[in-house]
Amino acid sequence: MDPESVAPDHLTLSPEESHHLLHVHRARAGTPFQAIDGEGGFFECVVQSVEPRAVRGRIVERRTEVGELTHAIRILVGLPDWGAIEQIVALGVPLGVSGFDFTLCERSGRGAPGEERVERLTRIARAALKQSRRSRMPALGFPGSLRAALGSLEEADGRFLADPDASPAAPSLAKATQPSITLAVGPPGGFTLEERRLLLENQFTPISLGPSRLTTETAALALISLARIQL
Repeated sequence: MDPESVAPDHLTLSPEESHHLLHVHRARAGTPFQAIDGEGGFFECVVQSVEPRAVRGRIVERRTEVGELTHAIRILVGLPDWGAIEQIVALGVPLGVSGFDFTLCERSGRGAPGEERVERLTRIARAALKQSRRSRMPALGFPGSLRAALGSLEEADGRFLADPDASPAAPSLAKATQPSITLAVGPPGGFTLEERRLLLENQFTPISLGPSRLTTETAALALISLARIQL
C-alpha cells in the first residue's frame, strides 16, 4: 500500500487492495487484516468502514521490519531471458533479497526490458512480498553495464561471486560480518574473463555452487539460499 495513505490511527487501502480484501477474503466491518507499506512498516488493522472503492482500517498495532533479514542481500545478475528474470524475482523476494540488479553483460544477448515489462516485474515482486509477509519492497534495477552496477555498490558490503572453479561457498559466507551482502551470478554462458577480472578487482570472493552446471536462475536462487542460511 502507499505509505502516504497511512495516518496516525488509520489507513486507507487502494481500490485494488480494497476489492481483494472485500471480495476474496470476504472482509466486513470489524474484520482484522494486515497491511504493509513497502518501506518497512507492518500494520495490524481492523476494517473500520467501507467507503466508495476504498476500505478504511483502524490501526491496532504498528511494527517495523517484519519478515526482513538481519543482513541485506543484494544480487547482481547478468541479464538472462525474461522468463528467468521473473523466476528470480518471484522466488528471490520470499528468500529475503533486498535488491535485484539485472545487468547488461557481453553474453546477455538482449537489452534492458521496456516499461511494461518492468511494471509487470514490479507486480510480481509486490505479490511475492505479500505472500512471504515481508514489509520492505526490494529495489529492481537494470544497469547498462557491469561497471555501472559495480559503481553503485556500498563500499562496506561483503561480495561473493558464483564461480564453478572456486572453493565451497559455505565457509566464505559464514565469515561475512558486514551488514549487507552482494552476490553476483553470470548471464547464460557466464561472465567473460574481462568481466570476472573486473569483479575480482572489486573485492568479490569466488565461491562454488557444486560440480554440476547450473542455469542463471538456478545459480542465483542457490546462492541466495546459501546466503540466507549462512547469515
